[in-house]
Amino acid sequence: MLNFRLLNILTSSRSVRTWLGIISALGAGVLLDVLLFLKLAIIIGPWITMTALALNTAAGILLMNYLTHMRNRQLNDSIDTGNYDPDVLSRYLSSLVASLFIITPGFLNSLLGLVLLLPPVGIKIGNQIAGMIGIDWQEAHEFLRLNRVAGAGNDKYADG
Repeated sequence: MLNFRLLNILTSSRSVRTWLGIISALGAGVLLDVLLFLKLAIIIGPWITMTALALNTAAGILLMNYLTHMRNRQLNDSIDTGNYDPDVLSRYLSSLVASLFIITPGFLNSLLGLVLLLPPVGIKIGNQIAGMIGIDWQEAHEFLRLNRVAGAGNDKYADG
């Protein structure tokens, strides 16, 4: 079912300006990365540069796989215990956004992704993203907790 509230928020002029600003900043980052790769290829050679880029991306994939599993486990523990902690949800969201930057090939993208993983930055950016798209962390936590309780109840009866 289409969430009209989310659609309205995403298509508002403020959101469109925000997303266009983010995309233009990412475009500038890509151009800077290309220039960096060209300069680095001239200095140390294209094969070493491509190897460094591939290793950077592979290390980013492994790091983000570990971190997203860890954040998912923290979120599930918070939901299972019923302890509402908005920082857990913010860091989970910022880790997902950071994974997009870290996995995308490029040194500047990886640097930006690593900055998003710093706790104060991750919490602030996670809260800002949630605010932009209209997510209330307390409602999200309660929904996930009730969904977990309802899912666990259905599993008990499905076995019997």
